[in-house]
Amino acid sequence: MTNEKRLEIGLFVMRLSIGIFFLALIIQKFLAYRPTTGDFTGFYSIETSIFFYPVLFTATALIIIFLSGLCKTFSYGIFLGLQLVFLGSMHNEMLQPQQPNYVLFWTGIPIIGALITLFLLRNKDIFLSFSRKSNDNLNYQNCYWQHKQRTLEILSHLSHRTGEFKVYLQQIANGVSELIEIDSSVITICQEDFAQILASNIQLKEDNNHVSLHGQLTGTVFNSGKCLVVEDTINSTEYGQAPEGCRAYLGIPLRTSQGKVIGTICCFHGKPRKFSAQEIEIIELFAERAATAIDNHHLYQQQKEFNQTLEAEVTKKTQELKTAQAQLVKQERLAAIGEFAASIVHEIRNPFCTIKLVLEYFNKVDLSAEVQKRLNLAVDEAKRLEKLLEEILLYAKPHILDISLIDMNQCIEKMLNIQLDLPQFANKNIEFNPAISKPLIQGDEDKIKQVLINLIQNACEAIAPGEEVELEVDSNFDKEEVSIQVRNGGEPIPPDILPLLTQPFYSTKSSGTGLGLAITKRIVEAHNGEFMIESNPEQGTSVTVKLPLAIG
Repeated sequence: MTNEKRLEIGLFVMRLSIGIFFLALIIQKFLAYRPTTGDFTGFYSIETSIFFYPVLFTATALIIIFLSGLCKTFSYGIFLGLQLVFLGSMHNEMLQPQQPNYVLFWTGIPIIGALITLFLLRNKDIFLSFSRKSNDNLNYQNCYWQHKQRTLEILSHLSHRTGEFKVYLQQIANGVSELIEIDSSVITICQEDFAQILASNIQLKEDNNHVSLHGQLTGTVFNSGKCLVVEDTINSTEYGQAPEGCRAYLGIPLRTSQGKVIGTICCFHGKPRKFSAQEIEIIELFAERAATAIDNHHLYQQQKEFNQTLEAEVTKKTQELKTAQAQLVKQERLAAIGEFAASIVHEIRNPFCTIKLVLEYFNKVDLSAEVQKRLNLAVDEAKRLEKLLEEILLYAKPHILDISLIDMNQCIEKMLNIQLDLPQFANKNIEFNPAISKPLIQGDEDKIKQVLINLIQNACEAIAPGEEVELEVDSNFDKEEVSIQVRNGGEPIPPDILPLLTQPFYSTKSSGTGLGLAITKRIVEAHNGEFMIESNPEQGTSVTVKLPLAIG
């Protein structure tokens, strides 16, 4: 039988004996009543006993409990025995030696008090341990509620804002370390076989922010999705390898509201220790907060990236729309100019044809040298005017392309074979470098030849005697384009003049119409190509035409 059980039985017997004693006193008072004499003193005494003794016993019990709380076990027993004697001495009948219960009372009560005192003295350790347990329980309850209050304070101070994501996780890591009194705690986000440390209560090196999960305790937590408690990492190695200096480990998975495990909260301690269920519940509470914050941060980043992509796409489409609108306005303007130019050319061509016929007639007549000189000048100007009218019509009217598959190597070779026999190309050195692979495009061959003739003619006019013009073709299959480049030496074109060269009626030559490059650029753009002019003293002038490559 345990000491606690014996104490419980002894106290029960003590209370029972006191109750029997009270009952005996009441019965004794009742028997003292004499109905024949009409003496009601017995009833008065009984009434007094009924109300007096419970009050007195209650006060006695409170004193006993107080003394017991002070661990004065000996005083407890003596006081109990004396109190029992005092209760008996309240009856005058028992104070008289002639009473039949006199000897029983004065011998029985001290014996009972002595037995109770002896019992309490022999088992005073029980009272002391009971008192200590009572004090320990009070201290535990006090610490428990203080711990609960501190947990609530830390949770209430956690405020997650988008710009304070790292600070929020840092507060969680610090709170975990403080509440369970652990050496270090880290919050990680895991992907495949690696973990990135997002927050820690201790300062870590930058190269330690990414760690491998293979064979590690954290990898076990992440892969299993369950809490892992290792009281001693040296004696328990089946769960994985612990970091250096870690003897106790607690790992909690970070789980989103959809049930997906995205990381862990890991607690490390330098000495073996146990983790209570209460501590695990606290870490799980903080893990839920951390998982929610990380998940919301990822959603925010995804939304931010989507908004940036959408904004970039809107900006791109807006720019394309502006370009298309500008192109449409330009086309409308060119169409209006074309209609106006066509009408003007038509009105000029009719009288011009008459003038041209007259000049041709006079050219057949014998004239003096002076008159013939003036006539030749008029004929030359008439030819220039006729060419200008043709170019105006060519520039003004829309380009209708006769599309076919063109091999640019062959196209350029045919064009050069014809053009080099013309007088304006006499004594001009043109070096042609064809593309290695077949440069195929979809386009109008006649208009492409017109572009090439115009570019080569301009290059030949710009070079000095003895210099050469380079014509190079290249196929770029990565960019899906064919590049045609015409390079020549001579004086470089000033940078402020370059943007003006493709404008209509702008020319650096006294005899030029100013429509050659403008028409060339329009033909290239009609083929969805690019037209660029570059010029510098070191490399001379280079004109590049890029056309879409025909695959197949």
